[in-house]
Amino acid sequence: DARVRLNALNTLFVSGDQSFSYPEMAWADKDEYVRARGVELSAPFATEVVRPQWLKMAKDDPAPAVRRALVQAVRTLKPDEQWELMSALLSHAEDATNHVLPHLYWYALEPLCAIDPAKALKLATEGKIPQLVDYAARRIGAVGTPTAIGALVTALGEAKSPQLTLAYLSGLQEMVKGKRSAEAPKGWAAVSLPLMKSDNAEVRSATLALGVAYGDANASESLRGILIDPKAESPRRQAALIALLGAKDKQLPAVLQSLLAESAMRPQAIRALASFDDAKTPAALLAIYKYLSPAEKRDAIATLASRPAFAQHLLAGLAAKTIPNADIPAEIIRQLRNLNDKALNEKIASVWGTVRDTPVERKKVIAEWAKKLNPGALAQADLGAGRAIYSRVCMQCHTLYGVGGKVGPEITGANRSDLNYLLENIFDSSSVIPKEYAATKLDLLDGRVITGIVKEENKVTLTVATATETLTIPAKDVDKRTPSDLSMMPDDITKPLTDLQVRDLFAYLKFNQQVPILGDGENAKDFFNGKDLTGWDFDKDVWSVDNGEIVGKTKIGLKANNFVKSTMDLKDFKLTVKAKLTPNTENSGIQFRSVPIAGGEMRGPQADMGKGWWGKLYEESGRGLLVKEGGEKFVKEGDWNEYIVEAIGPKVKLWINGNSVCDYGDDKLAKRGVIAFQVHSGGPMEVRFKDIKLEVIEAKKK
Repeated sequence: DARVRLNALNTLFVSGDQSFSYPEMAWADKDEYVRARGVELSAPFATEVVRPQWLKMAKDDPAPAVRRALVQAVRTLKPDEQWELMSALLSHAEDATNHVLPHLYWYALEPLCAIDPAKALKLATEGKIPQLVDYAARRIGAVGTPTAIGALVTALGEAKSPQLTLAYLSGLQEMVKGKRSAEAPKGWAAVSLPLMKSDNAEVRSATLALGVAYGDANASESLRGILIDPKAESPRRQAALIALLGAKDKQLPAVLQSLLAESAMRPQAIRALASFDDAKTPAALLAIYKYLSPAEKRDAIATLASRPAFAQHLLAGLAAKTIPNADIPAEIIRQLRNLNDKALNEKIASVWGTVRDTPVERKKVIAEWAKKLNPGALAQADLGAGRAIYSRVCMQCHTLYGVGGKVGPEITGANRSDLNYLLENIFDSSSVIPKEYAATKLDLLDGRVITGIVKEENKVTLTVATATETLTIPAKDVDKRTPSDLSMMPDDITKPLTDLQVRDLFAYLKFNQQVPILGDGENAKDFFNGKDLTGWDFDKDVWSVDNGEIVGKTKIGLKANNFVKSTMDLKDFKLTVKAKLTPNTENSGIQFRSVPIAGGEMRGPQADMGKGWWGKLYEESGRGLLVKEGGEKFVKEGDWNEYIVEAIGPKVKLWINGNSVCDYGDDKLAKRGVIAFQVHSGGPMEVRFKDIKLEVIEAKKK
């Protein structure tokens, strides 16, 4: 048995046996893992006997496991002893698709690239692992010594395929990366001439890009021609832009400004213009601003905030309402302030709103939370719980994914992925306040004091949005109004929360898509509003709300099951609902602790409905029928029936019209998921659910 032999080898090793016989015996074993362990155990010996045996196994052993051991053993050899063994290992073409070996080969080859670039490049090129050629070429280019660059140029002249040529060119591009200009290496002129005439467009583009880096004016002109050619392939145009931008081509700004009229290249052109102090750029961007997409507008604003001269035009656009204040996020204002221009800062305050430095105590709080909210902590967060917290403390003022209040700015497109952005806006919310969100204190003649944002104003009334409501106040009732330099959102908004709740909130805000909200004692009342299917995913051709009832109806039947799915994630709960199925010969059910899967189906437990199925527990898209005995005898056919579903931990209980029909425990059942109502595939039918009541059973109440 191979396991016995492996254990014997390991026992000899840990016992301190220094004899060479046991790894030598392992080399000839019929099991590949025993042979591999023999290689590992022979590494400390590194004798003249060991190296030839390793070489033989590298050439002839058919097992990937043995080559994994050999490539790791390579590192125990001196550099000059590694080449032959590496050559043998790289001769196995079948390893190119192995999910581990190419990476291990590269880890062994990478140090050799700096020791002897030409030899390492030759080894990679002649080997049977294609991806190593590109890795080695770029590593040698990063070495950047005359010897390394010379090896790439020589290999370029000898390349026998476009793939090899592109790999070597990528190595030379690595050498010039981040440099405005570089001296052309010896032999470049002779090698590059035929490459510029290559039949391969990628080869021509890459060669021209290097020519630009080496100061070749003809190459720059050729790339500008590619960049402005709308018929050129997009990757070629983008590569041309990268090369010209990297070389800081002086003629590029005019080309970029012309590309603002072309949708295909407009985003790249807008961003690239920030790299050049060209006086025509601000006017060019402002002229097209209203026609831009939201993403392009964000790019344009970032470019206009990139330098003081541009920023003056940005603020002028704000003052002239060419750019709405709402389009300028807080991080852009901070960027403008970082330009350290006193006149600019004064203008920011007049056209945009209050800006102040973060107080020392706030900075301390932010620093403390930055440590607590590290990637490891955020990775353990409960996103659904974070959404529930958000709905309690933030949603009344902010809109996210189309849901929420309008008191504060919408945050769907905000820079939420940046933890620092969230920390500053939550823990020091008053540091940056746009004018349209600046709070105002209103003292009314009747003694009432209102703090809110004045949304609209005329000679007769003021429309004021507070944190909880929008009020229309007669102007004559206002005794005094005082602008505030504080945000409507208090700095201590997280104080009532535990550290884990704050973690969940931040993780949810950082996440890039909507998630189901975790049901709790507070939001359970929002499960179904009795008016429409807000908070549910549904097929409008099947599901609707009629007189406070959720209705699933088909006129000709369905070929596949159809569900109306709540977006509330539930753990332990009790659901009470009245249901009516017409005709009773069709089928429906109440999914719970379930998840949507491909094809519109659900996976999870179901409280079943329909003749022969009422009161049975079924696992949809899973194990099928779990409880065969149902509650058919308690059903009022064609009438309303009260159905109760209770799930606590691994226990599920069902009642029909007050009668217990299921009491089932199963550790394999899902412990969390959404509720959904089903219209089963089959003939025409109608199912109705009313008097829906959800109770979330929280841990402390168990």
